[in-house]
Amino acid sequence: MHLPFDILIVIGIVGFYIYDSAQLYFYNEFNITKGIRPIFNFQHISKTLNCFNKYLVIPNLFLSHQLIFKCAWKIKNISSPTHLDSEDNIKIISKTLRPLQFLNILLFWLTIGILPILIIFKFGYIALTITVSLIYLLNVFSIIFVITKRKVLQLSWSKVMQLLLDILLCPPFALNLLRKISLNYNIETEGTVLAAQILNTDNYQNLLNEIVHDIQTLKTASNDKNVIQLELREQQLLSLKNQTDH
Repeated sequence: MHLPFDILIVIGIVGFYIYDSAQLYFYNEFNITKGIRPIFNFQHISKTLNCFNKYLVIPNLFLSHQLIFKCAWKIKNISSPTHLDSEDNIKIISKTLRPLQFLNILLFWLTIGILPILIIFKFGYIALTITVSLIYLLNVFSIIFVITKRKVLQLSWSKVMQLLLDILLCPPFALNLLRKISLNYNIETEGTVLAAQILNTDNYQNLLNEIVHDIQTLKTASNDKNVIQLELREQQLLSLKNQTDH
């Protein structure tokens, strides 16, 4: 059975977007996310798909505008110096990218919604040309904006060139522009410390619950020495949770 060429094109558009969205995470990593709303949320990583000692994660494909900051909770050295600029940098990056979030929503529906419909139902070359041109125009505007804000976004020129190639060569990759920029920022602050600073109380409590559950699962597959460390960390987190309860 051979699929029509236009169907293959649509499958390619969606497939490239899904492929580019996939990320690999270690067991102790999680996301702090920022959408259009002013509050930050967290995303607990599913431990279902194990791939070379990492876990394959595909973010919400309908929220390409969502910023993703990768964090990690640690077992040891919790008392190490806190990088106080992490919270400020995340907020600065989020504020800088906010205009592009609205633009990204439009690009998402043009690329994943309208363009496939035009291709499948053969609306004609004029409509197709206008849509593709608009997608490229908005993508070029986005990358120009990113270049002008490169230092604020803490992007190297090599990273900017990589993003530029994504936009020029594969428009579905361009939908992940904001995710790639936010994921590019290296967070040095321990995850639970940063979460306490940037999440509201309810989200922070939920995050601690998820981490405690992960630690309990991890203890069942650890040796005696690691179990002791995990239990100490678990008690620390439970203590933090009790403090935020009051």
